[in-house]
Amino acid sequence: MKILIALHQVMDLGGIINHTEQLMAGLQEEGHTVHLKEFVWAYNAPSQRKEADWFIGASGVKYDQQKGWNFSNRQRIPYRGGANISGAKQIMARYDIIIWTIPVPSKSANNRGNDDWPDLYDLPDRIKQIGFIHDGNSRKGYPHLLHIESKLKAVACVHHCAWNGSSHLSVPRALVLNPQHNPVRDVVPWEYKTNGFINMQTFKGWKRVHELIEAIAYMPKRDGIEMRHVAGKGIEYQYMTSENKCKPNYFHGDNEQWFSSQKFWEAALSNGMIWTGYWNEVERDQFLTQARVLVDPSWSNNYSDQGGHYNRVLVEAMIHGLIPVARLKGVGDDLFEPGEHYVAIPEHIGPQEYADLVLETSNKSHLYAQHFREAALDRLHLFDRRRIAKQVVRLAMSDFNEDEVKRDEVNPDAQKKSEDIMFDHFGIM
Repeated sequence: MKILIALHQVMDLGGIINHTEQLMAGLQEEGHTVHLKEFVWAYNAPSQRKEADWFIGASGVKYDQQKGWNFSNRQRIPYRGGANISGAKQIMARYDIIIWTIPVPSKSANNRGNDDWPDLYDLPDRIKQIGFIHDGNSRKGYPHLLHIESKLKAVACVHHCAWNGSSHLSVPRALVLNPQHNPVRDVVPWEYKTNGFINMQTFKGWKRVHELIEAIAYMPKRDGIEMRHVAGKGIEYQYMTSENKCKPNYFHGDNEQWFSSQKFWEAALSNGMIWTGYWNEVERDQFLTQARVLVDPSWSNNYSDQGGHYNRVLVEAMIHGLIPVARLKGVGDDLFEPGEHYVAIPEHIGPQEYADLVLETSNKSHLYAQHFREAALDRLHLFDRRRIAKQVVRLAMSDFNEDEVKRDEVNPDAQKKSEDIMFDHFGIM
């Protein structure tokens, strides 16, 4: 089949890139022709001009993890105004399946008054459309998805948080996990891996990397080979490292050992933290091969009410034979079980206990690590990109059993929010 991955103009860093490139690779391995296009609300869509060390994956579009895709003008489709809408729909009419990896445009300033986007979904019945829900907050962030849900055969949710967080929709929704390449593989034996830990996440509020950074100051003096590697950037990184805008809660208290009144960041650097910015895919796999423990400090009260979101980094850690140390409020227990698949960080824990838990896990025996590895193998095959590709095509063709999907009735409050957004932001009655 001929399949189009359709992307509304959006912040496309990290997870969206990884998911899309892996999904496209899985679909190609299943024999489908797959293209990626970015839909832009503009009268023209010139090439993007970014400078980076580009990678090219299954999409054929240059990308960089910290700068996003670098679309050429033939890979970007303008749809503002009648002529552009008509041209965009002519392009989409060449395909059998449309996968909206971001199902609707965001409520950003760039889209204020954008009354053209609903027309994109008005396609012949032979063209099957589905949407991907990456966000556990879709009920709050994307209630306007209700405006076009009747055009979709189904929505695919990448974790339980997204699955439960999309209960405002009446369209069938299925749990379709993040696709991964060859998730069940041989790994470096535990005894040949390096003590310590790595962390690799975007720094934003709910990722809570600052809790790990705080704990690093409480670790024993680092030996020469122990790993204390932290990768990533983001708004909270800017706060933690700022000379005059560092948040007050990113400083150690007045009575805390040698690092009293220091910033979390400076104390961690002084105690052996190695910060490396972003890793590209090659660097990421090198560190995952070498390390024993990955720390995923993410949690959110809002998200955890919906279920686990089990970040991609946690799954990649399991693939490479690491033990994840993570929050129950982030991972949950509906797919990965605490104590079986990851070491759970207690909800109320001080920085000293946090530090001890991380390093004690990295110093466990190979038999202890093997227990986690064997448990992971029971789950990792669910993330295989060819399996995911087959599932996505079946969803688009409505070839699913009723026990594979969930349906809900549209909540009247959600419908009202959708209508308000459509009128107030997009200017559509």
